[in-house]
Amino acid sequence: MSWSLISLRYKVLIGVAGIYLFMIATIFGSYYFMTSLESKISYLEEISKVEEAALEIRRFEKNYFLYGDRQSLGTAFYHLNRVQSLYEKNLSKIEELISPEQSREFRESLTDYGRLLKECSSLAGEGKCFETPETRAEYEKQIRKSGSSILEIAENLAKQKRASIRETISANMKLLLLGLTVAGVGFVAIASFLLGRVNRSLRQLEKSAESFAKGEFEPIDNLPPEKEIREIFTSFNNMASRLREREEQLVQSKKLASLGTMLAGVAHEINNPLSNISSSCEILLEEIDETDTEFKKNLLRKVLDQVEKARTIVLNLLEFSRNKEFALENLNLAMLIEKTLSLIQSQKPPGVQVISNVNPNLFILADKQRIEQALMNLITNAFHAIEEEGQVRIRGFSSNDGKVRIRIRDTGSGISKENLARIFDPFFTTKDVGKGTGLGLFITHDIILRHKGTIRVESLKGQGTVFSISLPSVEPKECIRPHES
Repeated sequence: MSWSLISLRYKVLIGVAGIYLFMIATIFGSYYFMTSLESKISYLEEISKVEEAALEIRRFEKNYFLYGDRQSLGTAFYHLNRVQSLYEKNLSKIEELISPEQSREFRESLTDYGRLLKECSSLAGEGKCFETPETRAEYEKQIRKSGSSILEIAENLAKQKRASIRETISANMKLLLLGLTVAGVGFVAIASFLLGRVNRSLRQLEKSAESFAKGEFEPIDNLPPEKEIREIFTSFNNMASRLREREEQLVQSKKLASLGTMLAGVAHEINNPLSNISSSCEILLEEIDETDTEFKKNLLRKVLDQVEKARTIVLNLLEFSRNKEFALENLNLAMLIEKTLSLIQSQKPPGVQVISNVNPNLFILADKQRIEQALMNLITNAFHAIEEEGQVRIRGFSSNDGKVRIRIRDTGSGISKENLARIFDPFFTTKDVGKGTGLGLFITHDIILRHKGTIRVESLKGQGTVFSISLPSVEPKECIRPHES
């Protein structure tokens, strides 16, 4: 099986198992070195006894020649026997530290040393050593030479054994350090692998979730090789597919519902002018010969008014249905609102006070005519909501997310809770019959959405209404560019 097809869980298990086995090997290796070290230290004690006995031989040998102390000579014999005994006892191990030539030299030196001491003196007399000064000097020279050879080899044995112990300790330390290093690097590599794979997958999921929030239910194309993450991505793609299907169904249902509402509204709105026109025509036909000219003119004026009203409804529908290209330009929000207020100044009731507080440094990229129409619809509705006296407050400011916010607050009668959810539906209006078509807020909502903005409403019956608009902010010098809605 290819490594890329192995699941993430098994990859981690393989990595951890590898580190675990290496650590087990390190522990066993360390145990072996510690056992060997214990044996070497025990053996070093024996070698140290050889070295100590050799030093004692030389010390008592010197005492004998300096002071003629026969007791020192006996002690030197005692330590010589100790060296021979220790040497024979640990011969196999000693021969691992020195060459056969050195071992033979050591034994010969011990034999010569013992022979010379015996020849030099005996229990019965002074021996050959004291026959003449020349003889004494010659024996002393030979004895010292053999003793020096014994001590040198003994010291060399101890030195090599200590070096062997240091090497064992050093090897054990290196092994432990290697084990810790490999374990540390291995765990860091596993953690980096996990973080890299998981973080990359999470970032990919985050981007897809952001696309979902925007209504773009696109599946994730590049599925990772790891089984667990691939299963999550597959489930995510299945969810995207189902959401897309449900959205299409929902959109279709909304289209049908909106179409039904629109058709009912159009029928209702067109039916009222037609009924008035029909009534006026019937009256005119019945009384055309009996009534005076002024009465006939009044009836004809009513007919024209109703025709104009029906024409306005049709024009609004045509305007909404056109998918014209937006002429986007860099607009100063304060100047835009000031221009809009001047256009509807004549429609402001006398008891209504307009208070505008707009940051003069805010700019938006918008179709001037369309955005003016949206603002006029909202401000005009605010005028109509105030029965006698009140205020309309307009505020423009920037938010922390870089958006431009517009709030239009009135102190009017407000909107009931049951009507608030339908406020942007086509042909829905809370005004009296004949005073509104129900298309103003519907068109306003569409204009804001086409500018990539949002609009929401908050209202309480009898406490006024607040419309909040959010639009993308731009720099003051951004160029004009066309935008297809």
